[in-house]
Parts: sequence; structure tokens; C-alpha cells
Amino acid sequence: MSVPKIGFSAFLKIINSNPRPQRSIVRQRCGPSSGGYDFHKSFRHRVQQVSFDGLSPDAALASTQQIAREPERNSARRALEQFFEWKSRHPGEMASCQPVSFTSPAGLFKLEFVPDFLLEIGGRRTAVHLWNTQHDLSPHLVLAALSSVAARCPEEDRPDDFAVLSLRDQTIYRWSDADRETRALGERLLELLDMQFAAARRELGLPASPDLDQPRTRP
Repeated sequence: MSVPKIGFSAFLKIINSNPRPQRSIVRQRCGPSSGGYDFHKSFRHRVQQVSFDGLSPDAALASTQQIAREPERNSARRALEQFFEWKSRHPGEMASCQPVSFTSPAGLFKLEFVPDFLLEIGGRRTAVHLWNTQHDLSPHLVLAALSSVAARCPEEDRPDDFAVLSLRDQTIYRWSDADRETRALGERLLELLDMQFAAARRELGLPASPDLDQPRTRP
């Protein structure tokens, strides 16, 4: 079984959760993956179409009627409206940006930061990841998580800044606002999550390393 990969939104949800749900999420990540359903994929796809393929905001909003599931359709439309409102106050051409992916210090999980776009904000080329989840965020923890990404981003064509845009309240969290203590916390969070994964693997009777796992399928 390969090392579990955690997207940045999922990582933010984990570190902003209380201990009990946090442990539950980590245990699930230790099991075999069935792929799952990405509730926000349709929204992100439309952001990409508007940003890079010339789709108009009106057309993007109209196209949400094609989404079969009502909760997903309503969420996508609301998120697009919030995104377009924010973008109207932050003009500029958006560009694509490569993801940043790395393995945790103990090798028990991989973290992947996928920017939805690159935009100049405050004179800095900023890689922005959109957060469209009804889950409270701690600004301190978000900046700490962004710090771990910034510390591992390759130097070649590196953005000047890394950010999370919370669409629910249109708040943007920028790595450049993190102080030294917050950046150190980013490394500590990775270590703490490694400890959570190690504990979950022991509880589930799994080998210490994912590299030693036998292939398994979900019943």
C-alpha cells in the first residue's frame, strides 16, 4: 500500500479538528483507499475554466445547473458567486501554478498543496488555494501549514507567496504574514500528525511503515 496522500484542504480540516474526529480521520487514511467522491471538484473545474479557458462568470454560474446532486450544485454556485465577488476586488490575470508535494518527516503520509491559480496580490506572485468547506479555520494553524509548504517549494519558478482563500468569509491567509514562531509550528504540525498516523497504524495492527503494507482491498 502506498503512502497516504493528503490534499491541502483535507490537511487543514485535520489540523483544525478536535482530537477525537482528528483521530478518526487519520485512522480512515490508514486504510485502503477507494478513491472517494470529490464534492468540490465541479466547483474547482469551473474556476479553472474561467481562469484559463475563457469561460465567462455568467456561463460558469449557468453551467452549475448541470450538476446532478442538489447539495453539490448549490455549494458550487454559492462558492462561484463568492469567488467572483472576491476577484472583482483583486483584478489581474491569473496563471497556472505547479503543485507542491512532499513526504512527512517520518514518511507516514504525503501532503500536496495544489494552487487553484497564481495571482499578483500586494505586489507578490501568490499561489492561492481555495477553501470551500464549512469548517472553522484557525488563522495561526493555516499560516503554519502554509509555512511547511513554502519551506519545501523548489526554487525554480517559485511563487513569492502562498495563500488560502476562504470563500465563506472571503478571508485570505498569506504565508508572508507568518512570523518565525508560526513557521516553526508548521514543522511541529507535520511531526504531530506523523505521531497520529503511527498510533493509528499500531491500533490497526499495521506495519510501522506504509512501505511494508500488503495490498488490501476495501470490503
